[in-house]
Parts: sequence; C-alpha cells; structure tokens
Amino acid sequence: EMFGCDCCCISSFVYLVGLFAIASKVIPFVVKKVKGNKPVELQEKNYQKDVVYLYQFPGTPTASSLSPFCIKIEAFCRLHNIKMDRRNTFKDRGQNNLLPFIELNGEQHADSQIIVRRITQIFKLKAYPDEQTAAIGHAVDRLLDNHTFNLTLMAKKDVVGEIMSVMVADKVPSFLLPLVKTIGGCFGANMMGKRARTSVGNFKDNEVNELLRNDLVQLQTILGKKKFLVAEEPTAVDCTAIGQFGCAYYAIPTARFYLHELLESTEFAPLKEYLERTKTRIFGNEFCDKK
Repeated sequence: EMFGCDCCCISSFVYLVGLFAIASKVIPFVVKKVKGNKPVELQEKNYQKDVVYLYQFPGTPTASSLSPFCIKIEAFCRLHNIKMDRRNTFKDRGQNNLLPFIELNGEQHADSQIIVRRITQIFKLKAYPDEQTAAIGHAVDRLLDNHTFNLTLMAKKDVVGEIMSVMVADKVPSFLLPLVKTIGGCFGANMMGKRARTSVGNFKDNEVNELLRNDLVQLQTILGKKKFLVAEEPTAVDCTAIGQFGCAYYAIPTARFYLHELLESTEFAPLKEYLERTKTRIFGNEFCDKK
C-alpha cells in the first residue's frame, strides 16, 4: 500500500493523470479549431506603403542586434535600398512566437527565411545573379543558419553570462549584474545548449570546436578569390553570413570565445577580411544599435 491506497487505486490515479495530460493538449487544440485562427493584429496600424517595419532584438554599440536572424533581415533591406523602420523589442513576437518579424503593407511575415522570400517577391528583387549561384547560395545559407549557428551556440556557452549581463545592463541595478551573469548565464547556456544539441548533435567541447573550425574552412574555401561568398557582388547569403558572424564576433567584444581565436588567426585572415568588407559594403559605419 501507499498513502493508504492499494495498487488498484494507484493505477486509477495514474490513469486519471494520463487523462488530464491528454486533455491539456486536446482541449486547446479543439478550442482553436472551433474558434479558428485569430487574424494577426498589426503593431503599426498607420503604416507607410513599401516600408519594412522590422521587429527585432536590440543591439549593442558594435552590432545592430543580438540576433543573427534580425541582422540578416536588416542587411537584406539595406543591400536592396528598401526603406526600413527598425523596432527594438524584447516582448513582441511574430506569428511563430519568435523574432524577427516584419510588417509590410499591412501584412505580417515571420521567420527570417520566409521574410527574405516575401521581400524578394513583393519588391521583385533578384537575390542572386543566376539559378546556379542561387542554388549554391541556398546551400551555404542553410549551413550558416543551422550548422554554424548551433555550433556557435555551443562554443560560446562559457560567455553566455557576460552576454546576458550586457543585455540587461541598463535595465537592472548594477549590484544585480553579477547575479544575472552567474544565474542567467547558467540557465541561458543550458537552454541554448539543449536547443543546439537537438539540432546538430551532442558533442564534447573539443568536438564542437573541431566542427566549428571545419565550417570556417569550408566557408573560406567557397569564398576563394571572390569578393563575396558566391559572387563578385553581395547576395542574400552574404546577409546571412554577416548576420551570423556579426552577432557572434562583433556584438559583445568582451564575450570572447573560440570563434574569436579562429577569425583572428592567420589561417582565417581571408574570411575575416571578407566579413569586414561585407559589413562595410552593406552597413557602412552604421553596424550598431542606432536609428
């Protein structure tokens, strides 16, 4: 017996718990089906035609956002001279419950892949010079936004506390920053690591560094003697690249990890020069959090 109950009572209890668990999943689903999907409520109701309202995580004095995917969208808009209004936020979310999202001509678009596609379609842009270049660009884009991104998350686990303390430096009293750095860093590193391991695999620290270095080797090989990754002029994939490396390398100079060591080595000097060239070409002197 347990708590005065026999095994049948325990079985009944487990059964009831199971029913409640199932109900907690099924009921919201049924309610949503009955009510239907709510129409998206625009953040900017008095929008201007053909202006991209970009909702993004704030940045720092050395990077326009703390999210590589937000930087990618800003870079793509700048590259194609599309008028943009950047809206920094921590609380707003798009239809997919994530940042970035944009509002354009009264419609909301979420997820950086979809956003780039929609902007390309709406403004009738040419993201790449030809179909073969587009195919290569797409493959490299997915390497950067998935494999390289998640390896970077794992590689910088020891500096997550520093990143979080910088993020909230102007929002909490200074005496709380060490607490944010310690507890927030531990929680953040665990959460980011779990996400990354689910995406690319569960690796030891030395294996993460090995794979991250290999990504840089491949990217530098793809770059070759060209000015930009897949062409002599910047394309959509260069926006993705400056998003990933702009956030990881430039955003918080004090949060140094293995990527800094790699990019500052002689071996990867061509890749570092490419990043500087791309940053300057697309952002000029405005690769920072200011409007």
